[in-house]
Amino acid sequence: MRTHGWRGDPPADDIEARDRIIDALVRCVERFGPRKTSLTDVAEDLGVTRATIYRYYRNIEDLRMAAMVVAATDFQARIIERVTPLADPAEIMVEVMAYAVESLTAEQQAGFLGTLGLSGTLGHDVLSPSVRAGTKNFLLALPVDWPRLGYDDEGMDGLVEFILRLISSYIAVPERDRPDSRRFLRRWVVPGLVAAAPDPAPTR
Repeated sequence: MRTHGWRGDPPADDIEARDRIIDALVRCVERFGPRKTSLTDVAEDLGVTRATIYRYYRNIEDLRMAAMVVAATDFQARIIERVTPLADPAEIMVEVMAYAVESLTAEQQAGFLGTLGLSGTLGHDVLSPSVRAGTKNFLLALPVDWPRLGYDDEGMDGLVEFILRLISSYIAVPERDRPDSRRFLRRWVVPGLVAAAPDPAPTR
């Protein structure tokens, strides 16, 4: 690790360097906006050259996606903590989706999507293999016995697509007349979850 640059305070290792670059991106986007922020702005904020940034990220899009992954990891941890006390799988999913909708629309200007300049590309990227895989891993981490509910691997893939499409639609067209999404989600999401459950064993 080179010792010059970084305003006289170089990072201890590559992990810290990446973290500081992501933090600088968020600061620059808050200052200049997502469309006008460049790697030059990030480099100047850190007191390094563009070449230093290129050691860790290929371009501004690569850096934005890395920042989104960091934000998503923290966001998912908050959701899991929120639903852990719940026992009913349907209520868990209602809370997951309602909290995601409420938080993502509220946080677009605070760092998760809009601040990182990703809300405009969400429709294109929302069903990418990496997003699907991350969402599936998140669902499997929830306190839900998916096989018991009748979800095999194909069923989980379908649930992932449904959730991503619904949440992205909420972000594209935020609710205005229905501040609490839970009632709406219970009415329309819960029946779909129950429909995927296995048929009860026949009685003799």
